[in-house]
Amino acid sequence: MFDRRDPPSYAAAAGWTLLFVFALFELALGPRLEHLTLLGLAVPDAALRLPLQIAAALALVRVALRWREIGLLPLTQWTATEGLYFAQIVIAAGAVFAVLFLRAVPPGAWQAIGTVMLTQMLWGFYQELMYRGLLQTELTRRFGMLWGALIANLAFTFGPLHFYYFGAGAALPDGNAVIVTAIFAIGAFFAVIFARTRNLWIVGVFHGIGNLFTNGGPEIRSLLG
Repeated sequence: MFDRRDPPSYAAAAGWTLLFVFALFELALGPRLEHLTLLGLAVPDAALRLPLQIAAALALVRVALRWREIGLLPLTQWTATEGLYFAQIVIAAGAVFAVLFLRAVPPGAWQAIGTVMLTQMLWGFYQELMYRGLLQTELTRRFGMLWGALIANLAFTFGPLHFYYFGAGAALPDGNAVIVTAIFAIGAFFAVIFARTRNLWIVGVFHGIGNLFTNGGPEIRSLLG
């Protein structure tokens, strides 16, 4: 029921910039900057790494395009449907998360828990910035909405971001297939929303919320003992 926004129109040179930024972070440096270890450099903690990655990527993109062209729409350009959908999901998910993971937090633990929550939200936003904001935007310009979304989601599923998951389910029957199917399905959901709305804030925040439940919740429980 979202109003459809047309994808941005920009020069081919700007498209190459998007692909360059994507390749720099996802292939050359690695999604978690893990390739820095090949140079003998230490990988910063995620709480520092993610803000730096996002800021650097956005700075490079801004050389060629306005941020709204990769989906960072100002609030004044949101439709009422987008705003209501976003608010309902965030409020409902926040309430459920608080009941599940934040009911008995001692006062001294809030700083550590806040760091976990912020890190997971930034990690989700970073993934959507790379695979929807940059890659899907440019592939849509080149191949159209359907193929652009599909190819970007295949890269999201099978590329460097999730490659390590393929061995994670090896001990379970058909574990790899379950993991890959889930990643592809979730990515397809975000790809469709982004293709329709061209609103990176929505998919970025929703991805972060998903990370909060799948990764942040267990980490918070471990902090609380």
